[in-house]
Amino acid sequence: MLRTQGWICVWIAWAALAPLSAVAEVVRVEVASTAPWLGGRSLGKAGAYEKLQGRVYFELDPTSSTGGRVTDISLAPRNARGRVEFSSDFVLVRPRDRARRNQHSVLLEIPNRGLTQANGSFFSTARGAPFDLMNLAGTALSDAFVFEQGFTVAWLGWEFDLPKSAIRLDAPVANVNGPVRQTLVATSGGSHVVRLDGPNSYCAANAVQPDAQLLVKSRFDETGRVVPRAGWAFAHVEEGKFVADPCSVISADEFTPGRIYELIYRGAKPGLAGLGEAAVSDFVSWLKFGGEGSPAASHALGFGYSQSGRFLRDFLYRGFNADEQGRQVFDGLFIASAGAGRGSFNHRYAMPGAAGNSVLSDLRPVDLFPFSDGTEEDPVTGARDDLLQQAERSRTVPKIFSTYSSTEYWARAGSLAYTTVDGARELPLNDSARLYFFAGTSHSPTAFPPTRNGRADTYENYGNFARADWSFRALLLDLEDWVTKGKAPPDSVYPHLGADLVTREQVGFPNIPGVRFPAYMPRNWRMDFGPEFLEKGIITFEPPKVGQAYEVLVPRVDRDGNDAGGIALPEVAVPLGTCTGWNYQLPLMPDLDYLAGLVGSFFPFPANARERRNSDDPRRSTEERYSGRDDYLDKVRTAAQKLVARRLLRTEDVDAIVAESSVRWTWVAGRASEK
Repeated sequence: MLRTQGWICVWIAWAALAPLSAVAEVVRVEVASTAPWLGGRSLGKAGAYEKLQGRVYFELDPTSSTGGRVTDISLAPRNARGRVEFSSDFVLVRPRDRARRNQHSVLLEIPNRGLTQANGSFFSTARGAPFDLMNLAGTALSDAFVFEQGFTVAWLGWEFDLPKSAIRLDAPVANVNGPVRQTLVATSGGSHVVRLDGPNSYCAANAVQPDAQLLVKSRFDETGRVVPRAGWAFAHVEEGKFVADPCSVISADEFTPGRIYELIYRGAKPGLAGLGEAAVSDFVSWLKFGGEGSPAASHALGFGYSQSGRFLRDFLYRGFNADEQGRQVFDGLFIASAGAGRGSFNHRYAMPGAAGNSVLSDLRPVDLFPFSDGTEEDPVTGARDDLLQQAERSRTVPKIFSTYSSTEYWARAGSLAYTTVDGARELPLNDSARLYFFAGTSHSPTAFPPTRNGRADTYENYGNFARADWSFRALLLDLEDWVTKGKAPPDSVYPHLGADLVTREQVGFPNIPGVRFPAYMPRNWRMDFGPEFLEKGIITFEPPKVGQAYEVLVPRVDRDGNDAGGIALPEVAVPLGTCTGWNYQLPLMPDLDYLAGLVGSFFPFPANARERRNSDDPRRSTEERYSGRDDYLDKVRTAAQKLVARRLLRTEDVDAIVAESSVRWTWVAGRASEK
């Protein structure tokens, strides 16, 4: 039965949401608050919304099918029933009038490090307004697309290493200590201290540890040099003195920019990170199969961007899309900008926020074999596996949309999702999967007008502002139609081997004045974490043994330098410049094969033929392409309408796309007048 235990729980507000008994492994749901959302503002056909916020409590039998998928669950404390207890924050936003809700699907977004990534695509906050998942009451929306469709939208905390203020999972710890590797890539001088008590880190078991090591190296795949033990300590400075501290490391010498520092030590008891995947599985199962009065419609869709998309890939790989009774959890998944990787989500001393070598997460178990939907063998290691094997065995393969920006090829090993690991042969996608590549977009689009500065970094080139948000809206409805009505979605669109998918050397990037095409790209290696990693999730080799690199391919480009083989949104179909998925962060770090992590570049076209000739730019000028603003906007509208016909944009969004393009034209014209 639903119990409050001191929370403010209003049964009437929750009656349409709470089942009368525990389902799956959800023991109870406690509602801390139920309130009108957005001041009771009416949102299209859905009317006014309300927000419910609280906590979900779980119990998991370590010997159950779900429990068996969680690393170290046998080492966690148990209650009197022999089960492991844990809990998660949740937020749920739904139309107040049940009759006006989308009766087909509930949408669960997997938070990205405690944040939503749906802001800007499925809805948009007013300029400058935050979207804090734990404090939605005052949120202002300039666009409410997903809510106007009547969707019930939910978020659940799954990551255990976030601040208490974030939407998070509270997980018990395993009664074990073991080897941990903490890394620091120094990007600037002056630092002496590394904290071990934040996300992606673990405090030491104690502050003594004479056998702990600090290594320094110049490249990911080289053996590190040992820093003498007398040169550093587990300590912090207090009133000018060193004080022993298992959660802090101080080095006598400053960390050298461009170098990788690896601290290897015995860590404190690790949280059971894999309970995050179990929580999502059980919560969605509860939403779908919670019995009379359940809030769910008949189907559940999941959305994850970047880290959250990698979470969903790992979720599928480990078999979590089957609940305790073997029923399918998610019916459809929208996996955006995950590339071919998974993540550090379910092993001992997991670091969920680690992103992979492309963004200086040194040799973490993130981009791991298997990468593809079908069974594949690695000819180097002899490993044989496939991403969907567990889901196929349990007959719980959902409909899957995967989307790529250009950066997923350049920095997220994207090609490995559908090529053999040697890049020699293309593999088919699963019949239940579609892949959509948005040419010229970047993983982390920058604001417009473009600059060379990010939030904390400086880049060599203008940031790439091209983004796929408008298309995401159409694709969400396409996915729902596929799940609920069996209506086939748009065909996959992505670069194919032998046509538009090539090696870096074969890209054919034009010789744009002042632009350096990358002479390298981030690499992804085969890594051996020890004999117990694959079966038990226990890392014994720190750092891992680094093997041969995988062959990662990228899109060929056209004469303007824009990607071929993908969906050309108006920014690329009717271009004002060259949009790429790569950039350079300054200062450069070529020894680490580092470009700019997840940021792309924008190179404006020459303003006119004279500027083109004077600069020796091989690309046609803006003036040579368009007779003026109206001509440009007419071409944008035509390009958008063609995508509407392919169900890749919505008719309702075309005017807004044209208006955005008008702003961009004004910036280009103003830039030209300054020359």
